[in-house]
Amino acid sequence: MNKQDVDIILLDDDKDICVMVKAILNFAGYKVESLSQPVLLPQMLNTFSPRMVLMDMLLSGTDGRDICRRLKKDSASSHVKIIMMSAHPDADKSCREAGADDFISKPFDMDQFIAKVRAQLSC
Repeated sequence: MNKQDVDIILLDDDKDICVMVKAILNFAGYKVESLSQPVLLPQMLNTFSPRMVLMDMLLSGTDGRDICRRLKKDSASSHVKIIMMSAHPDADKSCREAGADDFISKPFDMDQFIAKVRAQLSC
């Protein structure tokens, strides 16, 4: 089975944020697939070959840091860059400890957001 190329898989349980962030990333030239249910991420990773997963730290009933740890421990996904997002103060440190490559505070500045995505995808 050939996986479809995609730059970024976006995971956020707020569908409005998914729409907004996907539009920003598409405008910046990235191919993005989004989902709002964490349980669907393994299926998306089997379908697509993302260079990055961009996800919220707290998802309905799921801690994004746990997902991050699992992705980084799995040899099939450990190479995928992970940027986590959160509005919670001091979340940066715990996300990085979970294995995130970078962190974005919500609300975010669009230019800084794109710069962080570009920086990680150029590594």
